[in-house]
Amino acid sequence: MADLNVPFPFQGLSTNWAYEVQPPLTSRLLLNVRPYDVQENKCRGGQRPGLKKAYSTQVSGAAHPIVALSQLTTTYVPPEA
Repeated sequence: MADLNVPFPFQGLSTNWAYEVQPPLTSRLLLNVRPYDVQENKCRGGQRPGLKKAYSTQVSGAAHPIVALSQLTTTYVPPEA
């Protein structure tokens, strides 16, 4: 299996072109991202901070606040026929 190198779109959003002829380092769809990661002071892509709370209520109740979130990535391998 070969690795797929997908560079971060440091040149930003460009909706003037079709997907096949998109200028290098641009994207047709960007949501909540910025090229400069302010947490680690690096130009590598980072998440834009939220401007307000997404939900007004506590998800798990006041007695059990969420203190950390994590991400899990899996790969689906179809069974051989």
